[in-house]
Parts: sequence; C-alpha cells; structure tokens
Amino acid sequence: MDIPRTRRSGHARAVDGLIKFYDESTAWGIILGVDGGLYAVRGTLRSGPPLQVGDRVVFEPRPAPGGPRAAGVQRVASAETPPKTKE
Repeated sequence: MDIPRTRRSGHARAVDGLIKFYDESTAWGIILGVDGGLYAVRGTLRSGPPLQVGDRVVFEPRPAPGGPRAAGVQRVASAETPPKTKE
C-alpha cells in the first residue's frame, strides 16, 4: 500500500490514513493511520460525496474518551480513483 507518511498542517500534526470502515447512516467510521493507529471518525465531510472504504484521507489525531479520534478529515483520493502509474 502506498500511503504517504505524516505531515505538518498548521500547528497540529496531520496524519495520512485509509478509511477501513464507514457507515453512512450513522456517519461513523474507522481510519487506519500510517502510524499504525486506529482512529474513530464521526460526521461527514464538508463537501463532496460521503466517505467510503478505501478512501485516502489526511486528518489531525485527537485524544478522546474511548480512544483516539480523527478531526478535520479531508479526502486525498477517492477509493474509485485509480492509482497513478509511473510511465
């Protein structure tokens, strides 16, 4: 799997990840971060279609009761977008 490493965004540490589970009806899901952590995501994106399994995202990890959460989730690539190939 070709997911970029962590990056800095503003003052918080942004982490790249992959949507492993997302239930559109409850707007709840799980992101696997490149750091190996699992992060809960709640809510929907501000624009565009809902998240789906396989979407690549960037987010800010936040501590929360019950385990870490993903805040400020932004889609980097849709699950339906084919990966770029080097020619």
